[in-house]
Amino acid sequence: MKNLAWCCLAALVLSSGSAQSAEPSGEKSTGPLGSAKFMPTPDKPYGWRGDGSGRYPGATPPTKWERRKSGGGYAASGIVYAVPLPNGGVSCPIIVGNRVYLTVEPSDLMCLDKASGQILWIRSSLAFEGMSAEDRKANPDIDAKLAPMLPQLAKANQDVADAMNGHIATGATAGAKPATGAVQKKKDLEKQINDQSVAINKKLFSGNWAQAVFGYAGPTPVSDGKRLYAFFTTGISVCYDLDGTRKWINRGSGDGSEHGNFASPILGMNRLVVWANEMRAYETETGKLAWTAQAKSFNTYGSMFKVQAGGELVAAFQSGYFARIRDGQRIWGDQAFGDSVQTPIVEGGLIFARQGYPIAQGESGSFKAFKIPAGAEGGGKPSPSHSFKMEWAEDEIPVDKKKNPFDRGFVASPLLADGLIYNVTEGGGLFCNDAATGELVYKKVLPVKPKTEYWNWAGMSASPTQAGKYIYLMDNQGLTIVIQAGRVYKEVSQNMLEESRDGKSQEQNVSTPIFEGTRMYYRTPGYLYCIGT
Repeated sequence: MKNLAWCCLAALVLSSGSAQSAEPSGEKSTGPLGSAKFMPTPDKPYGWRGDGSGRYPGATPPTKWERRKSGGGYAASGIVYAVPLPNGGVSCPIIVGNRVYLTVEPSDLMCLDKASGQILWIRSSLAFEGMSAEDRKANPDIDAKLAPMLPQLAKANQDVADAMNGHIATGATAGAKPATGAVQKKKDLEKQINDQSVAINKKLFSGNWAQAVFGYAGPTPVSDGKRLYAFFTTGISVCYDLDGTRKWINRGSGDGSEHGNFASPILGMNRLVVWANEMRAYETETGKLAWTAQAKSFNTYGSMFKVQAGGELVAAFQSGYFARIRDGQRIWGDQAFGDSVQTPIVEGGLIFARQGYPIAQGESGSFKAFKIPAGAEGGGKPSPSHSFKMEWAEDEIPVDKKKNPFDRGFVASPLLADGLIYNVTEGGGLFCNDAATGELVYKKVLPVKPKTEYWNWAGMSASPTQAGKYIYLMDNQGLTIVIQAGRVYKEVSQNMLEESRDGKSQEQNVSTPIFEGTRMYYRTPGYLYCIGT
């Protein structure tokens, strides 16, 4: 078994009723990302890490909050609300207007009111719903046995939303996540549908067992301000309007490596592009498959990203696969970055990427800046510009190679902020390098205690994020360190979110936060937190 480096997921639809429509007025963005005035557009979509950079320059974010065990519950401060979630997940939330959207296991898209946290609706997108007419005809029991369960699931989703909304007021201070009959009924129904699906056609509906460790709803949804697009690693790609009306659904492969796929989709040129051992592009208006391009990788825990080259918009996957978005033409060769785990970032004509997984190619790895080719006609490839100095002394980050062999590996994606690039290791080591030269500015072993045990503990895998003038660094044990952006390590605060389902062990937090105005929105396995004022 290979190393889990990432460990980084025709129904009746019922509305929750009184919420105001989320349909946009047609106005374009009037503020930077992180500002309450920002609204996604087709040219500036909102998805994983916001616009992919992890920067929210329009935010004036919180720097102090806390949730710690106290008696049978928690003492909390700096938390506006904590919405209990009906199931786990590792994707990030996104904000569109006055709504927050996120995916939840195993196949749900949730919509919440941004101001209050009230769950407005839950929509499920099941694997069989995206199947072709030909496959459904070849498997008649799908329509005979599975389709009749959809109204039941829609009703169960409404009941769960109502039940969870009753716990929002006490979410930040309550003990164990509230168990409700509605949640269990929904889970029982989902299991019934899954078991029936596998009985109908095991090959079509049996999921990767390892994917289930972190789930099938790992990819973050993306929006163009008018619609929402989600990809689930059951193979489902789906589009909803902002009020939860499904516009289209389609299904293809969902698999990644042996440990699963967590690649968030991207939008560009009226295409939704997903990755599942191939790139697939769907027309955003119709859901029609526009093209596919081979892109099989080894480690597959990163996400897709976009590159501009010679007037062309290019879709890219973490290890260095590239395809023109307009027609799917593969360019620049195969796996330009090797067995990479981090998702690269793009700025100033450069792609900043790690070449190969560090444990496999030396503990220091190889992080480089690559020049983007001048054109996207198929010739050439990204060429190294400069390398980054990133090394630890033998005793700086101790490694127990039997229990915690990945402490020096990199899973979190890099952050470029004010001319500096920040990288964190799974074990809590921080590198700060000059983006223009690769020279080391400083390194710091952070005061964190992430778990990196083989093979289902992801360590410090949440990507560094900049909001306003601060940088947020999160381990997987509830701790967030806030530092000042700059060439000297300056710690501003340490903040703990304690959370436990069994009353003993801390939940593993691996999602990356988002910011708007004076608030931070952060999802854990149990809650969606709104932190700030």
